[in-house]
Amino acid sequence: MKNTFPEKLCPICKSQSATYFAQKNKCNLYCCQNCSLIFVFPLPQDSAGIYSESYFSGGSSLLGYADYEGDEEVMAETFKKYLKKIREAFPEKGKLLDVGAATGQFVKLAKENGWSAVGIEISEYASSIGAKKGVKISTGNFETHYFPDNCFDALTFWDVLEHFSRPEIALNQAQKTLKPGGILAFNTPDSSSLIARILGKRWHLLDPPNHLHIFSRKSINLWLENHNFEVLHTSRIGKKFSLRFIFKVLANWQKMNVWKIAYRRAMKSRWGNWNISLNTRDNIFIIAKKRL
Repeated sequence: MKNTFPEKLCPICKSQSATYFAQKNKCNLYCCQNCSLIFVFPLPQDSAGIYSESYFSGGSSLLGYADYEGDEEVMAETFKKYLKKIREAFPEKGKLLDVGAATGQFVKLAKENGWSAVGIEISEYASSIGAKKGVKISTGNFETHYFPDNCFDALTFWDVLEHFSRPEIALNQAQKTLKPGGILAFNTPDSSSLIARILGKRWHLLDPPNHLHIFSRKSINLWLENHNFEVLHTSRIGKKFSLRFIFKVLANWQKMNVWKIAYRRAMKSRWGNWNISLNTRDNIFIIAKKRL
């Protein structure tokens, strides 16, 4: 395999300096030597097909969540932290779109906190669960979905940026649909974090075809600057995770039978609901404002 990658520009900085990085889950990963974006090439033909019922409810595949709905209370603590940061940076409350809304947990919480909140979700299964709970979620791909110009005060991408097939188009869409002065808030893995640099190819967040584009601080800043956004806030927010989810991540990452057995047992036991707080500081939380 060639070390250089001349036939395709880096999706973010347009450099031709990308080199082969690793192969994981039968996907080839490349790393841009200019902005440190790590990306899959070629892209999977049907990445949307990943997000079936098993992705959210702990099916046979080790991708996704152990029990998304079962972990609602655990995840709510993280979502409350996000809302607090948004309120500090953007005190006004208006129309909010949660992109990659899953079953609508954040949309519901945002509405309870005074936002006129809706969601969009690529998984028909997940959006249907949200609809049953009375949460307004459109089923579709944010990158290609039609929205009127300047229609939202805030957009949120919670652990979704890395899933986009075409992040450039996604940010064009964000820039188009946000009102001037509106905010984009997101949390995403950071390839320039200390743990990512220490683990290298063994970093657990290198997880194609689930994660297709892993950004660095530099590539995020370039991405936002090129689309007329100003960064207002940057931090690293810890999260709580259930034991069943942790064991599933370990099983998917290390492929060891001990973690697979632990995961299966956690799914059947009450102790699988136990949760712990973690902050490995390899995710980055950012709030950016669309310039006037």
